[in-house]
Amino acid sequence: MTASSHLGLWQLIGLRVVLAAAAATLGAAIAVSFKKISHLGLCLLISFAAGALLAVAIFDILPETFALVGPLKGSISILSGYLLFFLITRFVFHICPACSATHTEVNFKAITAAMIVALSVHSFMDGLAIYAGTRTGSDLGFLILFAVVFHKVPEGMALSLVALGSGMARRRAFFMTFALEAITTLSGGLVGLLFFIPRESVWLGYILGHVGGGFIFLVVHALLSEVVKHHPRYTLLSAFCGALTIGIVGFLIGAF
Repeated sequence: MTASSHLGLWQLIGLRVVLAAAAATLGAAIAVSFKKISHLGLCLLISFAAGALLAVAIFDILPETFALVGPLKGSISILSGYLLFFLITRFVFHICPACSATHTEVNFKAITAAMIVALSVHSFMDGLAIYAGTRTGSDLGFLILFAVVFHKVPEGMALSLVALGSGMARRRAFFMTFALEAITTLSGGLVGLLFFIPRESVWLGYILGHVGGGFIFLVVHALLSEVVKHHPRYTLLSAFCGALTIGIVGFLIGAF
């Protein structure tokens, strides 16, 4: 790989990670701009993003993982990502703030160190996912970016809403969300760039599998633990639309 192509890869991954962080910032801006965001509207956005993540995981990430490391090692790496997110949600805090924000209580949970830790892991994995997808040298990188950006918008909205519900001022809630999302997502991409795992390395397959398992957990947690309980028909339809959108984009760029 030449120096120019190496620099091009850094620029491409950097741009994609910044776009993902910007999507979360957009969500935060929307949340602090309105006095109230409907529960149904947030659920629909979360479900749409969940459908997109599920489509990318099943039709792109998992097959790529199995192709790189084989069915057994690929399954183990997928399980590791699922278990990591499960354990954090079970013993620390909701790994997905958008899911926790769909609760119907009057007051959202206060901002705590536990939630910040959980979201930091989540966003770090988003940045690592963008890096790994880009390193495959295929259309998978674009589809991962597309799905992550979809998910970041309601995530930024939800995190800001939780902060507002805990009594934080609007401006502070916005900048807290912006800083946390930007730092952690960029860190995930930067770690990938610093280690610079070769495209043909089996470690790239392990990373993709781990990320795919995390994506699957987010989908299951979003659709089954909270969202479906409140608006099953609309949220499942929204999830289908999210998956369909990924399918259409994948078809247009020749990924499917």
